[in-house]
Amino acid sequence: MKKRVAIIFGGNSVEHEISILSWIQAYHAINKDKYEVLEVYMTKDGHFWVGPDFSKLTTFQKSNFKHYEITFYNHKNKLRVKGITKFLPLKYRKDIDVVLPIVHGKNVEDGSLAGYFNILNVAFASSEVLTAAIFQNKYIAKQLLDLNKINVVPYYYFNLNDYKKDVFAVLENCLGLGFPMIIKPVSLGSSVGIKIAKNQDELIEALNYCSKYDDEIIVEKKLEHYQEFNQAVLEKEDYVLSNIEEVKTSNSFLTFTDKYMNETSSREIPANIDESLADEISYNSQRIATIFNPRGVIRIDYLYDTNEKILYVNEINSIPGSLSFYLYEDKISYSELIDLLINQAIKNKYIKDQKLNSFKTNVLSNAKILKK
Repeated sequence: MKKRVAIIFGGNSVEHEISILSWIQAYHAINKDKYEVLEVYMTKDGHFWVGPDFSKLTTFQKSNFKHYEITFYNHKNKLRVKGITKFLPLKYRKDIDVVLPIVHGKNVEDGSLAGYFNILNVAFASSEVLTAAIFQNKYIAKQLLDLNKINVVPYYYFNLNDYKKDVFAVLENCLGLGFPMIIKPVSLGSSVGIKIAKNQDELIEALNYCSKYDDEIIVEKKLEHYQEFNQAVLEKEDYVLSNIEEVKTSNSFLTFTDKYMNETSSREIPANIDESLADEISYNSQRIATIFNPRGVIRIDYLYDTNEKILYVNEINSIPGSLSFYLYEDKISYSELIDLLINQAIKNKYIKDQKLNSFKTNVLSNAKILKK
């Protein structure tokens, strides 16, 4: 009997469209002989939809398309969906065995959906709430990496209240890093909202620009001469490291266009680097997995300062674009990768269910504790 997999994509995120692309790739890769797929689209205002032709990119190129709005609920310890606004065809109203979230960015990848499916007590193939939230927040991630003696690029963090309270103090702290700088919203991904500043005027402009996306901002010292590497980590019995890729761009940093339109960037897999650097990247990837205990598949992005010979962790993605299948292609197929994610999620749920979440007590019958 086929397992029923709900694949969720979209969401209230600036990476909404990237999530749709990742979903389309996954749909064509998943083994239809083993799995029945329920395609669940999450709109930009947080509604869940199902409907016909959700596996076609052309559907989402339209401003309006046929759909049924649904919500999830737990029925006899099984996840199901039910219609909200109109009759929901029977084919959608079956038990769901596991959820595969293919969502990117703030409000979805940051542990929000993980918490939702924890409440519904269903297996899901991504990191738990805490790990996902840490990875989404660049500031917290940097603090914890630094605490564990994993290199991060020198940075300064502030929030909008700090900026409004004392703009000159914020600027002074930023200037302490030295130009050029790279200014980033704390909780966004896909290089959205990022600006480079080479002087004070550009810095002020960049800070104002980033504040449109987030109330928290990270300002980093921009490396002048560096290489950028990525490595994925897949949860299995133990963690499985992918090939290391080098990403090259003619821009001053890897932009949204570089990542998804391939206009000015290229990828080399595996990266043509010496063994010692490859070992250092893999060592750090393994350490990060051990420290943070991620679930599903994550991708770690590195910057290597070629002048100082220092390797830095740039970001960690808890649900990477395309689930980073391309980094495993010489080891396992995309179909097999999805298989592993689903099976591990079901296994994790089984282990979690063995833990005690309650115990018998007569506290409710003890009237003495009540205050009048």
